[in-house]
Amino acid sequence: MRKVFLFLLLFSITLLPNVSFSKGHSDHSDHSDHSDHGSDGMGFYIHSGIRIHLDKTFDAEEEKEQVDEASTHSHFEIGYNFNESFSIISDIKVEGGDHGHSHGEEESETPKDKFFEEHKSIVNKLYLNFKKDDLTIYAGKFSPSVGLDFHLFPGAYGYQEPEGYSLLQKIGGGFQIMKDLGDAGTHKFNASTFYADTTSLSHSRINNDGRKKKSDGGVSNTEDFSSFAISLEGKDFFSLDNNFIDGFRYKLGYAKQAKGTGGEADEKRMSIGLMHTSYLSEDLKLTLIGEYMDIEKLGGEKGHDRTYTIYGFNLQHGKFTLGGTLTYKDNDATEADENVDDNVRQISLGYYVEENFKVDIGYKRKKVSNEVSEIGGITLYYVFDWPSGGHDHHDH
Repeated sequence: MRKVFLFLLLFSITLLPNVSFSKGHSDHSDHSDHSDHGSDGMGFYIHSGIRIHLDKTFDAEEEKEQVDEASTHSHFEIGYNFNESFSIISDIKVEGGDHGHSHGEEESETPKDKFFEEHKSIVNKLYLNFKKDDLTIYAGKFSPSVGLDFHLFPGAYGYQEPEGYSLLQKIGGGFQIMKDLGDAGTHKFNASTFYADTTSLSHSRINNDGRKKKSDGGVSNTEDFSSFAISLEGKDFFSLDNNFIDGFRYKLGYAKQAKGTGGEADEKRMSIGLMHTSYLSEDLKLTLIGEYMDIEKLGGEKGHDRTYTIYGFNLQHGKFTLGGTLTYKDNDATEADENVDDNVRQISLGYYVEENFKVDIGYKRKKVSNEVSEIGGITLYYVFDWPSGGHDHHDH
């Protein structure tokens, strides 16, 4: 509880200088927000977010680790709306490199220069979706809703750490209830039950690493519905006399992943996510974001707990942005090599060439297992919608 209190205190303190400048409803229509995706019209639709990293590791523990790398992290959401209520939704993800599919959790055994090598193509989601008024029911392959959408974290590399601990590629189903309370905000309650994907969709279509099997073990790899996740989130608050409420957003989450074959324990996690947008002047907007994720029995290990704490900011002036995050990974483990705290800091200066195309110049410093590396690079980000406009985002 002390860590939770400290997280809330630090996030609140950072808001104090900006509260009096809040202006109007905050704009959450940034293309990085995939929290509600779909289409209002009938038939097929496509939403894509193509991100290309051109990176150089210019400082590392060993000279051979100073490599150049070109990689992509791209999503292609393809859906079909049968009518106003019923649709089928898929998400194809293409990613690669140490800054792609490993997301800071694992590094390549042999560092080398790479030009779009070691990429994977994954059916990240494929589910049926039924929506009627305030109720949504979904079933298939999806991402259970616990923490904040990792695409909300600012900076060229901001999504990588929270994606690394997100719950992805699960089979199951759930429901979501949304309630619009007017000035008191729009709130969503989401609950789902699931297990790790062991179908033919569990392996990559590029650089195939094999289909996942129940015998591989791991949390939620049970082929039964003994794992679950719940979350509550709210945004779009408005007040004429309280500048803090306007522009505020929150998300609370909890999940249990049941132990798989050979596992020692169930993994349990809880999260608190906060976000606030305010105007420092007529044309200068500041967004602050923070998330606290506490994981007990990480990966089903009895002797290993981990806490992630992320603080982030984004300043936008016209077409220019300046954003970054600071991530602390606190490990409490019985094994000496696992009982080491890590941290990652990253920042980037961005420019919108046009509404759907952005260029960032970024820097990232990682401290992992007491080894420090520094990365600099250029990130290109392009968003494409077909048909253009009218999309309604989903978060599962």
